[in-house]
Amino acid sequence: MRTSWVLALVICAGSARADDASEVALAAELGAVGGGGATPGGLRVGGRFLYRMADVDWFDGAVAFTFGDPRAACGRVAPTGMSCDHGVGDGFAGDLALGVRRELGGPAGFVPFIRGAVVARVVRFAGDDVSGGAVGGEVGVGLRARLRDGVSLTGGATGFAGVARLGGGVGSVGQLGLTIGAGAEFRMR
Repeated sequence: MRTSWVLALVICAGSARADDASEVALAAELGAVGGGGATPGGLRVGGRFLYRMADVDWFDGAVAFTFGDPRAACGRVAPTGMSCDHGVGDGFAGDLALGVRRELGGPAGFVPFIRGAVVARVVRFAGDDVSGGAVGGEVGVGLRARLRDGVSLTGGATGFAGVARLGGGVGSVGQLGLTIGAGAEFRMR
């Protein structure tokens, strides 16, 4: 029984076919990011560029901005350090992600996918006058639902983990966040 499930999964993943011959796609996305501590969270607005590398594999490049509450939440810790304890929707981030999306196949018009990317990020907490940069990786899952030729709706969840170097005495801190979002994807012919 277990062998038949594994075989069915391999066949579905291996038989995913593109529903069109597009080589390029552009997407606009809107979502919510959960951060906390020294990870920005809030409303996320972004764009995505997709370029077909193989039948089911796409280069996936994205630029996104997260806008959260600018309130102060950093404080001094003995003897000379700083620590930040921001809420889930605080701060600002600008992300550049470069990765790969793999379409897994599915029923007509619905294509699940997975994606992974490396991310460079600018981080800012205006209320504390703390800013810096971060690097990390993200892994996501999603679903593309075809509306008509060349137009699809997408939805998914993406987790981010990395490390940031922040000024203002904060130093190196971990980054851990979750994004839930939706978008519109336009396939170019």
